[in-house]
Amino acid sequence: MSRTSSAPSPAPVRVGARASTLSLVVSTLDEGAELHATLESVFAGSVVADETVVVDDGGTDGSCEVLQRPEWRARGVVVHRIRRSGVAAARNAGARLARGTHLVFLDAHCRLDRDCLALLRAALDAGPDAVLAPAVRDVGSPAEGCGARLVDAHLRVRWLPPEPGCTAPYPVPLAPGGCLAVRRATFERLGGFGDFRELGLEDVDFGLRAWRGGVDVLAVPGARLAHRFRPHPPYRLSSTSRAYNVARVALVHFDGPRREECLRKVIGTPRAAEVLVEAFAGDWEAQRAAVGATGVRSVEAYFKRFGDWR
Repeated sequence: MSRTSSAPSPAPVRVGARASTLSLVVSTLDEGAELHATLESVFAGSVVADETVVVDDGGTDGSCEVLQRPEWRARGVVVHRIRRSGVAAARNAGARLARGTHLVFLDAHCRLDRDCLALLRAALDAGPDAVLAPAVRDVGSPAEGCGARLVDAHLRVRWLPPEPGCTAPYPVPLAPGGCLAVRRATFERLGGFGDFRELGLEDVDFGLRAWRGGVDVLAVPGARLAHRFRPHPPYRLSSTSRAYNVARVALVHFDGPRREECLRKVIGTPRAAEVLVEAFAGDWEAQRAAVGATGVRSVEAYFKRFGDWR
């Protein structure tokens, strides 16, 4: 069951002979005041989105009900509630509702710098077909990361420091899911976010599919935001969801020793046998075939270009 609130049609911005519109998609689950502070930082920007789609992923804290008020609706905020399905599904639901030619996906515990959306929008308007990663810092810290790389078979990532003196977009391995921007046509061509459980690795899968599909992931170091990194989210997570997501990435994208190494990391996690049975019983073969059918670059070329954990 879902509900939506009406919003004014996005006002197009002329880009040469074409018009672009920007939709911001914010997935949230029991974020409370963090959600409202995130949106306030969005609307304090030099450029704001033509619409803001907030997807309530089964929350119970009432934080999204506030956004049904006229003052938020007048700002172009649309609230859509789904049964709890995880961040990837919530973002996909928001993308289906959104009407913009450009999409920015944002976590609900961020503070955008004044020109963050302006620079992301300009890069989408002017740049090549790409997935964009802003510069991200922890709330209260000046240290920034801009893009990330895989560092081990657990599929953990390490943030990359911005390249010194570089202001133009440049290639990075991954755009962490806390904030990424992409043209709608590119997002749909890549199949949106994959079928992942709860939280984690949907951004790794998206980055790998982008690479294999010939779409670069580009850092936009001038677009800055603060993200509240937390040891635990404000909701309960299953003990098996991340292990399942590791297995799914391995099955869809990897071969041989690399796949085996990832699957071995699942062994020893809670209910490992159950996780592996469920992962192998899923639709990974169809997803693997679909990615392979449209792929123009290999996974091994990806690791050769950006560095390997092996």
